[in-house]
Amino acid sequence: MTDLASTYLILWASQTGNAEWIAKNIHTDAKKKGYTGECHVMDDFEHTPLRKAGILILVTSNTGDGDAPDNALKFWKFLRSNKDKSYFAHTRFTVLGLGDSNYSSFNNTGKKIEKKFKDLGATVFYKKGLADDSEGLEIVVDPWIEKLWEVLPTVLRQNSGLSISESVEAEKELEKKMTELQVDPVSVPYSMKNRKKTLPDIVEKYTALENSLVKSIEKDVPVEDSSSKEKVSRKAFPLQISLDGLTPGVKLTGLPRVSAPVAKLAKLESQTKEKHEIDADLLSGKVPEFVVTPSPITYAPVTMVTCLTAPDAVKRTLEVEIDVGEEIEFEPGDAFGVVAPNDEELVEAIFYRLGISEEEYLYQLYTVDGGENLPSHLQKATSTTLFELFRYGVDLTSQPRKALFRMLADYASDPKEKLTLMYICSKQGLAVFNAVRAESPNLLDILETFPSCQPPLERLLDLLPAHMPRFYSISSSPLKHKHKIRFAFNVVEYITAVGKAERKGVATPWMDKIARKLSTEVTMTDNIKVPMFVRQNINAFVLPAETERPLVLVGPGTGIAPFIGFLEHRQAQREIRLSMGGIVGADPTQQIRAAFGPTYVYYGFRNRHKDFLFEKEINEFVADKTISRLAIAESRPDIEDEVNESQLKVYVQDLMKRDSAELYDLIVKQDAAIYVCGDAKGMAKGVQDALAEMLVEHQKTDLLEANKMLMSWIANKKYLRDLWA
Repeated sequence: MTDLASTYLILWASQTGNAEWIAKNIHTDAKKKGYTGECHVMDDFEHTPLRKAGILILVTSNTGDGDAPDNALKFWKFLRSNKDKSYFAHTRFTVLGLGDSNYSSFNNTGKKIEKKFKDLGATVFYKKGLADDSEGLEIVVDPWIEKLWEVLPTVLRQNSGLSISESVEAEKELEKKMTELQVDPVSVPYSMKNRKKTLPDIVEKYTALENSLVKSIEKDVPVEDSSSKEKVSRKAFPLQISLDGLTPGVKLTGLPRVSAPVAKLAKLESQTKEKHEIDADLLSGKVPEFVVTPSPITYAPVTMVTCLTAPDAVKRTLEVEIDVGEEIEFEPGDAFGVVAPNDEELVEAIFYRLGISEEEYLYQLYTVDGGENLPSHLQKATSTTLFELFRYGVDLTSQPRKALFRMLADYASDPKEKLTLMYICSKQGLAVFNAVRAESPNLLDILETFPSCQPPLERLLDLLPAHMPRFYSISSSPLKHKHKIRFAFNVVEYITAVGKAERKGVATPWMDKIARKLSTEVTMTDNIKVPMFVRQNINAFVLPAETERPLVLVGPGTGIAPFIGFLEHRQAQREIRLSMGGIVGADPTQQIRAAFGPTYVYYGFRNRHKDFLFEKEINEFVADKTISRLAIAESRPDIEDEVNESQLKVYVQDLMKRDSAELYDLIVKQDAAIYVCGDAKGMAKGVQDALAEMLVEHQKTDLLEANKMLMSWIANKKYLRDLWA
């Protein structure tokens, strides 16, 4: 096929909004360049010119352990069921995948989609891009898009009056102009406004010295408290940015293109929210109507809170029980989403920093317009306040994109601040950008680092990611806790290593707050509710139907939580069987126990005196033989506990290597199902290596074949993982 296609189709699938944002930016730029086409979410494929469009651009992220995003499940089901090898015979396509190399199934969705399109007769016109979020998506995404504009004129008709070769050259020249900047830092005047609020680099290093008379600058941003009308403060932590690499005469290259303005805020004249409505919403935790979830939101009352860790533990871990009523069905291993808002004080501080009055952000009602390219998480925001938009609509705390810094540069009036922002998002400033990401600044921190920067709210709505629900594994069985869901979580609060900035999560501190920082088990008397919804379990992380099948459960830290639900369920199933009796003439107890396969549990924590989560329950499971074998890894034991030096810092993967012969018999010969829950970066890779070594040693195979076997176990749902980065 050498003829030019007349139209394109962009299909995107996104779990957190990144793939959607990238796809819609490509679509906007393509239209500006004179191309004709459409942009849709993958699950709307039935309403698109799927086979008529000659060029397909597929942009997809991943969720879980390489699974397709929720809004691609229908599309993927359609592709898998399609056996027509010529279905896309007249289609040329490319794929941009967004993944995370902390997971072994890196960019699995993008790879699978490319293979399936090839199987259905489509031809690749441009090599796929596989971006890695652990390194920074922009490292792959930006040059991939840059090259796309050079390739596209060779396959797609452009309404520009230029020949193909002229279009390609024009794109190269345009890209150069838009992504390069010649600067001379020596000639840039130092702003007096900036000087008042920051320390020179040569002085800053002395702030870390003990008893130093030179003090680092922390800023308190005053905020008007809507309830008491008094001034409160939220500490902002300006970023520490090194400009050592910004040498005189340097050319900044690889700058992200300025994204096109999309969101438009329009006041609903004479329409405001009453104070009593605002107070009622804050008290009840009511979620604004523009927030879309995969299934309807249930406001579940909190019925119990337990602190699972000791007061002096490094992490504070809570178990919470909520009443979900009779309508919601679930089983152990299912996950559910919590719709938690951004911190109220953080949102108020941002508005104060931007000079927006309480009357404007708290009471005035707005609608958000923007047409087809408006991000999906804002499309139903037709009557809401700015306060609700920034609490529930956009993410204020995730690692910032380069495109955000590029946009902020346009609204910085101080020349040095503008230059610094451009440097951060350039190719030359990559090390600085990575250092900034490592500090995990929130939006307030970034704004306070650049005092002259005054971005419009509409541009922030364009560039900030969607505010996402937080998902938790269910740690209970409906057979034991009817209509109740229990779940456990670490309260995320920490101090950064470099800037000593206070950081905290979104959902866990919020839930800790509504649980009133309780340290003992109580029954809640107040009507405290959590907005939640049950998520479809697409990766089969549930117990096998056959109770005879052996289980290997690996879950350090809060990774043990879903397995408490598994064990409760098996325990309850066995008790039900015992209550029904066995076959006449046989020993019913022995007979019924034999109907339940062995369960090996590998559990790890830092210190048994501080971090042994669910200790009482686990001991009971061992006592009644619900757990056949319990292996405990303690990574930070007390020295006085008569622990040998060689036994310090033991992890679950170490114990699995120790038990490799038994595990091989259980997993390979008895067909045990393997479940792993916890950290993807360290633990999951260690467990994968331990399993691979087990196969090498006892199956007498090489490492490559062992890993292939593990991948087949994952595909066949024998080896299931619920991981987080």
